[in-house]
Amino acid sequence: MDAPDANPNAVQPPVAPPQSPAGRKYTLLLGVVLLLALGLRLPGLTQAPPGLNQDEATNAWNAWCLLKCGRDQAGAAWPIFYTHGLGGNRSTLYLYALLPFQLCGGLNVWTTRLPAAIGGVLTVLLLYWCAARLYDRPTALLAAALLTLSPWHIQLSRLGHEASLGPLLVGLSLAALLWAGFPLRDGGVRPVAWRALLAGLLVGVSCYGYPAVRLFLPPFLALCFLATWRAWSGLLRERRAAIALLALLVGVGVTFGPLAYQHIAHPEQIAKRADSLWLWDTADSPGQRVQKVAGRYLAHFGPGFLFLDGDHYEILSPRGFGVVQWYMLPLLLAGLVEMVRRVPQSAAARVGLCWLLAYPAGDCLHRHLLYAAADGTEHMSLHMLRSAPGLGALTLAGALGAVVVGRVLWRRWRAGAQAVMVLFGCATLILAGRFCVYFFGEHNRQPVVRQDFHADLVEACEWLRPRVADADAIFVTTRNVNMPYIVTLVTMRHDPRRWFDEPREMRTFDGFDYFFRVGKFHFLYDSSRLAALDGLLKNDKRDRVYFIVRPGESRLRDPIHTIYTPAGEPSLLVFTAEV
Repeated sequence: MDAPDANPNAVQPPVAPPQSPAGRKYTLLLGVVLLLALGLRLPGLTQAPPGLNQDEATNAWNAWCLLKCGRDQAGAAWPIFYTHGLGGNRSTLYLYALLPFQLCGGLNVWTTRLPAAIGGVLTVLLLYWCAARLYDRPTALLAAALLTLSPWHIQLSRLGHEASLGPLLVGLSLAALLWAGFPLRDGGVRPVAWRALLAGLLVGVSCYGYPAVRLFLPPFLALCFLATWRAWSGLLRERRAAIALLALLVGVGVTFGPLAYQHIAHPEQIAKRADSLWLWDTADSPGQRVQKVAGRYLAHFGPGFLFLDGDHYEILSPRGFGVVQWYMLPLLLAGLVEMVRRVPQSAAARVGLCWLLAYPAGDCLHRHLLYAAADGTEHMSLHMLRSAPGLGALTLAGALGAVVVGRVLWRRWRAGAQAVMVLFGCATLILAGRFCVYFFGEHNRQPVVRQDFHADLVEACEWLRPRVADADAIFVTTRNVNMPYIVTLVTMRHDPRRWFDEPREMRTFDGFDYFFRVGKFHFLYDSSRLAALDGLLKNDKRDRVYFIVRPGESRLRDPIHTIYTPAGEPSLLVFTAEV
């Protein structure tokens, strides 16, 4: 890993200019890939997945409060380090990414997921740009195509969750360092001070995203530095290069420094609830803790997570699919072998290998508990969202492997090489098509998916929204829903100014905030909400009341609207009454 770099004065092979036939060919093909990436990420954004998850809704509501009132839902003015939601403290970068979309399109499911979809397409473009500078254009084009068809990335790009921007932030950081001229690639490029400063600022800002990014990015960049340390140390011998290195450190210090300080000085705030999610138990010895972390790290490279089951939480990983497709297996193996072969001579190969080694870093310290059985056994899984910052490493390695194998076949068996490539391409498209058919179809009809994305509650709230102004009270079920208050507020497009003024009732259990009342909305966690109904009965005026409840949950008859499951069974009933 610390072998000397290639000759720093060597000149890189010339890249075909955009006006050349080769340049036009790659530009055209990249355009086709980007259109396909857009087509798999943008259409049907509100239906695949259906409804709205409570984590997505929390991001949307906090951003809406910022846009309308300059405060998040907890009243903090323009928070930087974290925002409060669902009982925990969450990163803020996705909130600010949401603001321009909400400004133009309002508060709804589509604008909540739009930054993820657009960020996904930009990640495809960034991976192409980085791969073209680390390796070559064929590898870059294949990397972009593989990321476009990646089940992992397609799902990630359709969630209004802060984790969806993880691969984009990593790609931006790497691209900024390459653009600034730092020695992460082969050739004699030298850093430029003002670009280095911008790169440092961007790297630091990226760490304000999903916490898994700040667990992944520093180790990844540290490994890259160690793998190319001789070239970095050589920068100190040149005045301009040394100034650029100093500018990079200043940029990182200005942005990442305050965030690091918060983690050191106030971990109980910025990492609230993280202490309950450590992978190890408090009674574990240091050796046992290391063993658990190492075991979880290695599991990310196993066939179970990669090719068979992925994340066992079905809303994050459709049943029967890994996070990558089986066609990636030979490509990954070939790419890994090629990177190892090039390590002594190529800084780019070392960077690619470091990316692979660091890929699980965001998901090695905390557990992902699915459920606890009656006997006390905990059923855990690897976490697709926390592992996502390393997604580009697998894609880049697979693209490099495909190019290497293709060139070997072309040299040694030209007569059959084209047929093999066509067959492999067809197999790739068939497997990708199989995933897309399931993901955009049957997956969204699965009961667990519809429940965890509150598809029926979102549908009921959208139907009721035009009638809310005339309602004096709305009672909402809490059966088979998670934090219905936040999903209701977003789907009803509630006014944040009213949120800060109207009466609210909240109780905290096990570190989570449960809202029993927000203004006219009452959530039926227990019989205490019926007291509100009694109050309406005794106020000497006619009040219009709506109920969104499960079948059998109320004695009311003749619902005015019914929400059905895909199987045609009643899921939610909407009643109205005058009291």
